[in-house]
Amino acid sequence: MAGIDLNQAILLHGIGKGYFETVDGKFLEILSGQTLKLDVAATMEDVYGGDSLFPRYTYISKKEGTIEVDVCDFSLSQVTVGQTVDLDSSTAKRLQRVIKKATTDTSLGTSLTGVTDVKCMTSDGTPVVVVAATPGASQVAVSATGEITWGTGITTGEYIFWFKSDSANATKAMLLKNAMPSVAEFSWAFTTEDKEGNKYQVDIYAKRVRGDGKFTIDTARDKASSPKITVKILDPGDGTDEFCSITISKLA
Repeated sequence: MAGIDLNQAILLHGIGKGYFETVDGKFLEILSGQTLKLDVAATMEDVYGGDSLFPRYTYISKKEGTIEVDVCDFSLSQVTVGQTVDLDSSTAKRLQRVIKKATTDTSLGTSLTGVTDVKCMTSDGTPVVVVAATPGASQVAVSATGEITWGTGITTGEYIFWFKSDSANATKAMLLKNAMPSVAEFSWAFTTEDKEGNKYQVDIYAKRVRGDGKFTIDTARDKASSPKITVKILDPGDGTDEFCSITISKLA
């Protein structure tokens, strides 16, 4: 099988697509990347001898490789690469806010289950004590299905409720405090061209990588943030020297 000229010049342009697959079976497919950066750094040490001010020898004491991917959108799979998480769909809840009128409204909503963490306040921000059943005169009772029982001393008016309830279509990713991110495999490909317009594919592969443990959600009214995934390249662990590879293929 013929290769390509090592001096073949191509344009490093485009983003492409790729994936991370962790050793515990989680898969992150990235089709909407914004930037990809592969960085390999080395720490050089000098050995001096005699009267010369120049080193007689140099050697590398340490090498480090990192891969950074900026993505234009967010998914829970991104969290599974950067963190060690437990995933749960059976106890996932969503936060809601509603305004109800005392004492005519008798429910927080329809078809609610697993209602917890109920907070109530008057329209001017005065807290109202919430209990599970049999409210006192100035209290409000809210059941697990969202039924409201107003205390006999509650005055007519609007009341603000915050609460959490079961969500039928939800998954919760629980970030664990004493666990390292899982080791993963990384594979990426993007298409580019040379000055004559010939097309090439560039593949980047690392057999073992591990997330740096950082995770950020940065959101605001007037901007959309780009999640960043940063992993460190590890020793391949199989006795070989190849910790990362870059393959260039000429496309037909």
